[in-house]
Amino acid sequence: MSIAVSPYSPAHDQSALDSSSAFAVSDRLTWYERGALAIGIWEIPLQLDKYLFFRLDDSELGAVAGANVSLTTGALLLLYMQWIVGSALGRRHSPQAVIWGIPMLAYLAFVALSIISAEVVSLAVFDLIIVVQAYLLFFYLANRLRERADIVFCAGVLVATLLTQSLLVFGLAALGERAHGQRYEYGPLAMVVWDDGRVAGTLISAVVCGAVMAFLWLPTVALTLTVQSSRNWGWLVSATLAGLLAVMLTQTRGAILSMLVGGLILGTAMYVRGWLPRWTLGAVVLATLLGAYPLLGIVRNRVLGDDNGSAESRKHLSLIAMEMIQDRPLFGFGAGNCHVAALPYANQGIYRAEWYYTIHCKYLLTWVETGLGGFVCFLLILATAIFYSLRAWSSQDRVLAALGLAIFASLLGSMVHMVVDLFNSRAQVQLLWVFIGLAAALYRVTCLTEERNKPDATASV
Repeated sequence: MSIAVSPYSPAHDQSALDSSSAFAVSDRLTWYERGALAIGIWEIPLQLDKYLFFRLDDSELGAVAGANVSLTTGALLLLYMQWIVGSALGRRHSPQAVIWGIPMLAYLAFVALSIISAEVVSLAVFDLIIVVQAYLLFFYLANRLRERADIVFCAGVLVATLLTQSLLVFGLAALGERAHGQRYEYGPLAMVVWDDGRVAGTLISAVVCGAVMAFLWLPTVALTLTVQSSRNWGWLVSATLAGLLAVMLTQTRGAILSMLVGGLILGTAMYVRGWLPRWTLGAVVLATLLGAYPLLGIVRNRVLGDDNGSAESRKHLSLIAMEMIQDRPLFGFGAGNCHVAALPYANQGIYRAEWYYTIHCKYLLTWVETGLGGFVCFLLILATAIFYSLRAWSSQDRVLAALGLAIFASLLGSMVHMVVDLFNSRAQVQLLWVFIGLAAALYRVTCLTEERNKPDATASV
């Protein structure tokens, strides 16, 4: 039975699917589209980029301190040029609804409007550039991925991205104490080890490095548990174990917690459905043994030991954020301007002796910078992503269902981590929107598959 209409129902339309088919081209990605997309995703944590008009002082306080141009930027230009040219030449097939992502567009609008409130306009523009590129990633994945094979390919790119960063982390850790406090630069590639030995990889921050790898880890686990091919299974297992150990080497408590939360969700749901392989228990025991030693080090240094006020500092930063929200709840202080606007509050007597930085809570940070509208839209973005991913979990295709569940688990784990961290770096923002775009693509394919499998109501009996 041919499908001539969109399977989406306005009753549950979380992102206002438009019925336009202006972007409908050949369903399967071409080899050069796959290549450009792979480079665009794989490069995000590597940070082969340049920040134009860079502001060093602002970067040291946690702001996006320049106009970002990267390999991902170039990949997006190529992908959209090919897509537009293909549409103009009439290479159309399978017209389907366009997923615009209304909460995403609304959030983008609030970030842009916050420029009016910004004390330092350039910082707000720098934030907007990151979010615009993130939206373009989301829109492309949500609307251009229409085949199961292309979604699985993108998931494989996420695995390769995790494995690449993990190997770099291992290489830095192998250098031992002589690497502590060092920065290694090879052309556009920069790698860092903090003074205390925490490995930051190419993310410069050990916290960001841990968060990014934790985010990538669960889709890798999902593929490992569902892919049956022995040719792929070996490198999936390697990526899973490597990612687990690499996160431990960053000693990022929030990342480890997000992995535990997400892993528990993934494992429980797959067990209930009866999809866990028989070797899963043995793999968990092996992973526990491999991670026990670095985990003990984290407990000793970062939980029981002195963390140099890292945990305590988040409390007074959150109190400052609450005061700022009370003073300007609707319009905020401008994207990227939190550290600038918070300075008068931090200079009050009760906070003057405390460590000063951008607010370490993504939710409060979003409200402070973009106002109530931006905060609500950010929550709606997360809710939309959860809807997409849970809908994909209902798929009868084991791999696609597991990927949907993994994205859901990664999102929930990261949402827990967002309570105590910024999540405003390019890598974190763009990978989050990549995951949401993949969830939307999974949602589309799941709905189309169910529509095709419905009995033809007009068939004669």
